[in-house]
Amino acid sequence: MKPTNFKLNRSKLKTLFIVIMLGASSLLRGQVTIGSGYEPNSNALLDLQEHSDHSSTKGLLLPRVSLSSTTSFSPLLAHVAGMTVYNTATINDVTPGYYYNDGTKWIKLFAEVSAVTPKFFYMPSIVLPTDTADPSYNTATQEFTVDLYTLYREQFELTNSASSIKGAGATTLPVLASNDLEYFIPYYDNTVFQNITLSNTGILKYKLFAQFTYSEKTFMNIVFKVK
Repeated sequence: MKPTNFKLNRSKLKTLFIVIMLGASSLLRGQVTIGSGYEPNSNALLDLQEHSDHSSTKGLLLPRVSLSSTTSFSPLLAHVAGMTVYNTATINDVTPGYYYNDGTKWIKLFAEVSAVTPKFFYMPSIVLPTDTADPSYNTATQEFTVDLYTLYREQFELTNSASSIKGAGATTLPVLASNDLEYFIPYYDNTVFQNITLSNTGILKYKLFAQFTYSEKTFMNIVFKVK
């Protein structure tokens, strides 16, 4: 019985030694490939590759979270510099898209179109209605309603071929989403327009004074700021 026990103990020790060596090898290497059994790039801690030629038919799906604002770390437990997520919520100052954390707040990773767009731009020229027969006028509230964002989008998309044109080699103009913009009116003629309101989605409402006179000052400057 003694020799049998000795062989069994030696077998257990051999298995334990192999496990320890494999664990030590993994710790020493400290690099991982996900998606295949190929060796990771020597410069990467984590390498995502599906085929030996480094090509793939799949992508990286980041965690999808619902942020509440750029200043709130929720739903995380704290601000963590370098943390990257995909936000699914539209609330306060956050919209769907990729965000990274700088240790104090969330910062949106802009899409290509936003990356090259100026931080602000003037709205394309429009004629604001002042005739109460215009469809934008509400007789009950005596108020005009103008969808600034839609007018901007339609002009930039050249939807009316009868009054728009582009160069022979021109492609398209970038159009931002309504919730990627903030809306401002730096100036308006306060002898003509009154009770002006401007929504977060670009809906302009205003009333006219009962008695007013058109002049060279009768216009509005409307500015769009890129978030």
